[in-house]
Amino acid sequence: MLVTVTLNAAIDKTYRLAHFRAGELHRTQEVWSLPGGKGINVARVANTLGQKVVTSGFVAGHNGRFIAEGCNREGIATSFVEVQGESRLCLTFLDEQAKTVTEVLEPGPAVGADELALLQARLTRLAQQATYVVFSGSLPRGLLVNTYAVLIKGLASSGAKCVLDTSGAALAEGIGAKPELIKPNQPEAEAILGYSLDSDDARYRAVRELCSRGAKRVLLSLGQEGAWFGDQDQTWRISAVPLAEAEVNNTVGCGDSLLAGVLTGRMRELAWPDAIRLGMACAAANTSSFGAGVVTAEAVQSMMNRPMHVEQVG
Repeated sequence: MLVTVTLNAAIDKTYRLAHFRAGELHRTQEVWSLPGGKGINVARVANTLGQKVVTSGFVAGHNGRFIAEGCNREGIATSFVEVQGESRLCLTFLDEQAKTVTEVLEPGPAVGADELALLQARLTRLAQQATYVVFSGSLPRGLLVNTYAVLIKGLASSGAKCVLDTSGAALAEGIGAKPELIKPNQPEAEAILGYSLDSDDARYRAVRELCSRGAKRVLLSLGQEGAWFGDQDQTWRISAVPLAEAEVNNTVGCGDSLLAGVLTGRMRELAWPDAIRLGMACAAANTSSFGAGVVTAEAVQSMMNRPMHVEQVG
């Protein structure tokens, strides 16, 4: 079983616009409202691939009920902790003319120590049945930057493997808890390493350095340039699925789709490079949809049939 944890869950609203201009009135052609937050996106894609998933984290208010009920309608089991306030909205504006994506993200509710303790107890029970527990996304207000580190350390004896996909100080602190896998993108890795990752040498160095800080494995996602993956012993460079410009509708959720595919592949006992190829296919399939973390099994298989190059480096 796969468990995903979204501490700052959201309703993802995506607006499809002919064009987007600051200071103008816009009438959307279409709008999508989905349960969201990075961990929920991971759960949605893994569920589509046939993987048993439970999604957890914090929800609040009317928006929180929409999130939980929406997950259940999609066939995703939920185990959320309810808190005071209102879960956030995350707005995405797709400009079809300029091919740009603009996001506006609300902060979400505050979470206290007592509510965090409730979640810890719930995750301890879930982890006993899980192969992977995925911690994804930003921290809500009220929680310390070491929260992910504390949660990961708390599951050390559960037998589940912890995965971390966050940014900034929360990522830097979380690495020290020795997660099985981290999945930073290029800006996130650059922010905590302090140097540019514009060359192969720098990317190879980054994978090794992040492992030396505590991560057992690193999946460095690079958008259209693919990804680098490795541990202290081996490193691979993986190309992205080739896509025509007309095929790309929305890139929000591609990183979550990548991670869902990789972990599903591993739970199918695929070797890491093959699991990452499945993840790349999921990320590519996500671009054809207008919602974040939305794929079909048919689209994923179609992307798997396209050429992807996997090369061991070093």
